[in-house]
Amino acid sequence: MVGSSHEALHRTLRILEWRGVSVSDSVRERVLACTDLDQLEVWAQRAVHATDATELFTAE
Repeated sequence: MVGSSHEALHRTLRILEWRGVSVSDSVRERVLACTDLDQLEVWAQRAVHATDATELFTAE
C-alpha cells in the first residue's frame, strides 16, 4: 500500500462518508487509532461494500 497510515485511515472514513454510511464515534476512534497500513487497507476495501460501519471489523 502506498502512502502513510494517516492517509489510509482518512481514506477509509471518507469512503464510508461518501457512501452515506453513518460512522459512530467508536468506529471513528478505532480507525483513527490504527497504525497498521495492511489493516487500514483491508478496512478501506470493506468500506466500499459496507452498509454499516461496524462491518469493517466483522472478520476479525
